[in-house]
Amino acid sequence: MQDQPLISIITIHYNHGVGLRRTVESILAQTERKAFEWIVIDGGSTDGSAEFLKGISADIDVLVSEKDGGIYDAMNKGLGKAQGQYVWFVNAGDALHDDSVVKVVVAAVRGFEKNHAGVLPDVVFGDTMFIDQEGMSIGLISQLKPQPFPKKLNKNSFRFGMNVCHQSILVKRSIAGKYDEQYRLAADVDWIIAALKSMNGQSLRIESVLSNFETGGSSYQHTKKAWKERYDVLTKHYGAVPNLFAHGWILFRRLLFNLNLLGKRKNAGLLTA
Repeated sequence: MQDQPLISIITIHYNHGVGLRRTVESILAQTERKAFEWIVIDGGSTDGSAEFLKGISADIDVLVSEKDGGIYDAMNKGLGKAQGQYVWFVNAGDALHDDSVVKVVVAAVRGFEKNHAGVLPDVVFGDTMFIDQEGMSIGLISQLKPQPFPKKLNKNSFRFGMNVCHQSILVKRSIAGKYDEQYRLAADVDWIIAALKSMNGQSLRIESVLSNFETGGSSYQHTKKAWKERYDVLTKHYGAVPNLFAHGWILFRRLLFNLNLLGKRKNAGLLTA
């Protein structure tokens, strides 16, 4: 691209053809295509997805399909290719919520810029719709999480756990470091907190649903290890004693969240009673 895009949308994928197609459809449907570049990092898929991506390569700005060291190695590859002012991870299985999401984000960022003497927000975020692996809606994070959905984000926003989804956060590339690959399941939490700690300016909350997040990913499949890693990440950023006390509240809220999620699934007919 000759002009720097406002946003770099990065999609990582490995052998999840059904979810990948949902992601692709949502990105190709965007009405504000010139505002973003699209980077796809495929881990050398063997389920026909690599051939599918090659077939639509004209619609992808950067396509890499090769073996990698896992999720966060792939995400670091995507960061290394990004040229946009913001990076936005929308991975295979996840999706932009509707075809006007990018247009809404661009308008909000430009409005902020106009009202702040040409300064862009460091972080942009919005709501998230949880979906199952078939793409069926379960509920909004702002409604399912027991804690209030934040109006602003700062370095202390996630002391009591994540209440904004990674897929609905755009981070200025200038403050977006690499993912720490020593964490196999919680490097995204570490990455977001590190970015918030690097903020020099403000965050911008968009009053819209930005993404659909597919539940049941790797951290869900390895729950105990994911919890251990998240505990270590929060200890790293907030201190051992404060994190120990915070986790009493985190565990209680997690129980409430799981009960809400279970109720939504039953109401949607996704689980039998």
